[in-house]
Amino acid sequence: MISVPQELLSMEQSTTSPSESYLVQETPQDPAKVLVVEPHPTLRTVLAQRLRQDGHLTAAVSTTDEALDLCREQTPDLLVSAELIEKSSALRLAQKLGCPVIVLTARTGSEALVDLLDEGADDVMRKPFGLEELAARCRTLLKRGRTGLQERVTVGPLEVHLLLRQVTLREKPVELSPREFALLCALLMPPGMVRSRQELLRLAWPPFSGGPRSVDTQVLTLRRKLEQAGLGEGGGITTVRQQGYRFSLDSLGS
Repeated sequence: MISVPQELLSMEQSTTSPSESYLVQETPQDPAKVLVVEPHPTLRTVLAQRLRQDGHLTAAVSTTDEALDLCREQTPDLLVSAELIEKSSALRLAQKLGCPVIVLTARTGSEALVDLLDEGADDVMRKPFGLEELAARCRTLLKRGRTGLQERVTVGPLEVHLLLRQVTLREKPVELSPREFALLCALLMPPGMVRSRQELLRLAWPPFSGGPRSVDTQVLTLRRKLEQAGLGEGGGITTVRQQGYRFSLDSLGS
């Protein structure tokens, strides 16, 4: 049973259909596209209305199929989703859509939050939560994702499509989790630069989450996937003793 504060219930009036297309807002800058996926109809409506107040183009749906159908021609800048949706999950949906995700969970305890963050969530909020806090976290993630990014980074045979959140090696796709993708981007900007564990935490993890051990674990899995894709021994990632990690062109396979 989801508890929705009484003041939020009053916002349900004069709403549009939950499965509507992105609502156009008149804003000075190109507004961000936010997709809300939440089975609970009242909470879904309230979340969409609050995010629209910040000028975001916000759509709200209840199922994975509706989300995928809505995003056939465009990728959202941010997904805000209940942890469990139908027979899928917020993390799997985010990976299919290729966008960052804030996971809304009903689970209690810090272990659940840590697990979700380690598995690739960009941020996690436990129900019930404050609307203003959610709005602020959305603004932070959107600001981080839309400033100073190139559309594509190419290093040897490896191409990273930042806007599509896709990685290809010799034109073949490389499947990475959202966290692995963020880590690879941090190592590639620019390639060859040594990044300390603290820098990688700041660039690829939500604030106040993870630790040096989390970085080592994710680097290990990223290396393994890049190796299996054919990038060469170590997947192009070199450990620099007592300093951190570097994506080294010298490690690339022929």
